[in-house]
Amino acid sequence: MAIITEVKVDLFRLPLPEPIEASAAGVMSAFDMVAARVTDSDGVMGMGYTVCHAGQGGSIAALIDGPFREILMGEDPDLIEGLWCRMYKACHYAGRGGPVSFALAAVDVALWDMKGRRLSQPLWRLMGGAQQMVKAYAGNIDLNFPVEKLVAGGLASVEMGFHSVKMRFGRPTLREDLARADAMRDALPDEIEMMADANEAWRVDEAMRAMRDLQRFDLVWLEEPISPDNFEGYRHLRAYGGVPLAAGENLHTLAEFATLIGVGGVDHPEPDLTTCGGYTPFLKVAKLAEANGLPVMSHGAHDLHIHCLAASPNASYLEWHMFGLDKFMANPLTVQDGYATAPDRPGHGVDFDWEQLGAYRV
Repeated sequence: MAIITEVKVDLFRLPLPEPIEASAAGVMSAFDMVAARVTDSDGVMGMGYTVCHAGQGGSIAALIDGPFREILMGEDPDLIEGLWCRMYKACHYAGRGGPVSFALAAVDVALWDMKGRRLSQPLWRLMGGAQQMVKAYAGNIDLNFPVEKLVAGGLASVEMGFHSVKMRFGRPTLREDLARADAMRDALPDEIEMMADANEAWRVDEAMRAMRDLQRFDLVWLEEPISPDNFEGYRHLRAYGGVPLAAGENLHTLAEFATLIGVGGVDHPEPDLTTCGGYTPFLKVAKLAEANGLPVMSHGAHDLHIHCLAASPNASYLEWHMFGLDKFMANPLTVQDGYATAPDRPGHGVDFDWEQLGAYRV
């Protein structure tokens, strides 16, 4: 039996191709990436990573380098569920979300990747294998762009092969948001789907008013119109707002998803494995959604999420962020005719150029 013999942690601060803005986060010019590489006694190495806003990666890296390393060393790397639970419980008092979930994500993904590489199987097959192709949408972050640039970005996404395009709300007035939505809808071909993300910009009453005016756009969904943990607010909006709702990227535990889904507050649950603890909890959220007759989609990290969506029969959309991380990968994922195809390489199939990334190590 192989045992874990090494846990290596790296923190990188990566510049974005250009500054972007979302209502909840403000203007962002860079992001932190924490990468975990776990090696076993047979020499098999698995890699996982998580991302967060610039300046926030240090605490995540410290959790992996400290308490998580102590738990992992000398253990059987195939016992992923057991190791996940031990790490979670070790930080339970100060955790149940936040940096703990981000740190769990990097390690959990590394352990899954190690298992796939050891068995020479892609993760989407090991996880169950539902369909190799997953519908993808362009998750444009464009709140700070003028209308002309907003529209140009949407059309560029269509040229790249996307059939579904998202834009951002949260300008100072609803009138501005609606004018931008009109410009985007007029510019996009009729067959291209449109969705929108408010990034927590509104109160419940403001969201209700906005949703009334947004019905004419036939959005696939409106994402995070209010604070992510206002579960009763989501229930109210879903019951009376008239526009399908998406939420979940800012939920960090299975219990939070159970609450949101349980109150009937969401049409499109949107877990992010980099924020909710990795593949292990993501797959549980997907099954929870399936049991409640709901689809499941992803947020960010498309190269990792493609596997758990390809393993979920209720998968709907893979979000695609153009953050510039692809340039550090040997075989970045691509989109063709609106779909991404899960790779057949062992593990998750992501291989970073560590020498190139080294220039951004913190």
